This record gives sequence, C-alpha cells and structure tokens, in this order.
Amino acid sequence: MEISFWKERWDKGEIGFHQEHINPYLGYFYGEKGPAHEARSKLRVFVPLCGKSRDLWWLMNNGYATVGVECSELAVEDFFNEHQIEYRRSELRSHVHYAADNLEILMGDFFSITREEVGKITDIFDRASLVALPEEMRRDYVEKMTELQDPGTRTLLITLTYPHGDMNGPPFSISEEEVEDLYGTHFSIDKLVAKNVIDDEPGLKSRGLTELTETAYKLTRK
Repeated sequence: MEISFWKERWDKGEIGFHQEHINPYLGYFYGEKGPAHEARSKLRVFVPLCGKSRDLWWLMNNGYATVGVECSELAVEDFFNEHQIEYRRSELRSHVHYAADNLEILMGDFFSITREEVGKITDIFDRASLVALPEEMRRDYVEKMTELQDPGTRTLLITLTYPHGDMNGPPFSISEEEVEDLYGTHFSIDKLVAKNVIDDEPGLKSRGLTELTETAYKLTRK
C-alpha cells in the first residue's frame, strides 16, 4: 500500500476514515483523566498519519504541544483552512513543515521521517495509523515509531478487531496477539478498555462486518 494510495483517497474525497468528532478515548485519557491543564504544556503529543483529524485541534486547544505527520498536502491545508488557523510553511530535508503556535504538521512520507524533524515527544496518539496499514507494513511502521521515541514515551493506541475474512481493510483487524508480537519487545503494554462498537459503525457494517471490537492500549517505551 504505497503513499500514492492515500494521496489518491484524499484527492478523490474518499475519506470515510475521517471522523468529524473528537475521539472519545482521547477526550477521556487526555482530558477528563489527563494531567492538569497547567501541566499539559510540558507534554508534546505526536499523531502519525494524522490527515485533517479534529483530534489535532482538540489537543492544541487543550494545552498540548502537538506534532502530526501526513502525506497529503490537501489534508494538511484543509485542516488549517477549516479551522481558520494561520500557519507558517517551510521546507525541511524530506518534509514540508507547517507550524502554528503549539501545532506542527510534517507533510511527506512517514517512513522517511527523522527524530530531528519530529523533535522530542512525550506522548503518541495512534487512532488511525496502525489499523490503516496492511500486515506486511506493520512491522516496519512499529520499527519507525520505536526509533522516534525515548524511553518513557507513552502511546494511546486504538485498534479494531473483527472476524478474519469479513472485510478487506483498511481499516485492518489487529488482534491482541499481534499487538503483543509487534510491541512486546520494546514496550510495556496495558490493555485499558475493549468495547463492542459494531452498532456505532454503519459504514463498516455495510461492508460485511458482523462483529467489531475497539480496544485501547497504553504502551510505554522501555
């Protein structure tokens, strides 16, 4: 699944994966149960494959320094235009850098991104990255994510699990066993919550799904 696949999805407006509302797990674990507002400025949250997610807007407006990476220029510029945010644009080694107050977005190929470009991060929010990638790309993705983190970095990872053969992704089904296999060596893994969400996803139901479990994990870099 090449970068051109996702650019084409954005260019054609085929973005059923884009959510109009803030992710409830983000609002709960980084809002209601998160650090006090005055402590949030010390945290820097990385959102891989961010698209034009409203989660970015929520993070920056709730006191978190935020950095995302996205391959589609259309998605990045849509985000700033839809939220009427002025930004500065500059060229980096392999990415285009968009900056506005406590938000940065790096536009380009995720797999070529460097620690220097991302900067020091304390937290990661992965709602739509791992589940967007086919099995043959996931280990490379996790290796790159591991490379970008210092020990102690926390990740809120959201996965989806459904019966094999019910649907062709994306989003792809990720089992608990695969999460352990991918992350177990370099991360401690805490399962936070698992929820049956099939009735909340009519679009996926129409694609043939009969069961769908959404699971939130806390990963901590060893």
